[in-house]
Amino acid sequence: MSGSVQAGVTVPVDRAAAFRIFTEEIDGWYVRGPHSWVDPGRAVGIRFEDGFLRELWSDGGHVDLGRLVAWEPPHRLVWADLVNPGGRMEIEVTFHPVEDGTEVRLLHHGLDTLPADVADRIRRGYSWNIALRWFAGRWDSGRSTEPAGRPPV
Repeated sequence: MSGSVQAGVTVPVDRAAAFRIFTEEIDGWYVRGPHSWVDPGRAVGIRFEDGFLRELWSDGGHVDLGRLVAWEPPHRLVWADLVNPGGRMEIEVTFHPVEDGTEVRLLHHGLDTLPADVADRIRRGYSWNIALRWFAGRWDSGRSTEPAGRPPV
């Protein structure tokens, strides 16, 4: 089995806007639900801050989901996964100009360091294909260059 998985989506904005919306507005496009949080009972938001990807909690606390290892606007960002104990994984997101906007590609490395059931779920695309669809869903069907409204909870 492969130690990595890929996902991708094209969005109708230039790569600087795509990078900014992916990173600065992640809390606006990341869909809330019990499947998407470390602690669904306390989670109220998500953001990149202080060198980490953080899940923010209602009591003012947080959990670090990832540690940033590369921040290269508007080209790429990479974070080391901090959620899966024993796993040594990195998630790399790159932004490539294409005729109709920007292709956003995500490569998740290190799946071979996870328990088999977790790695298999990620390989099937359960996580990243869904998350990138949430990101692409920020634009309405008219392919506006401005983000659409916040996805439903």
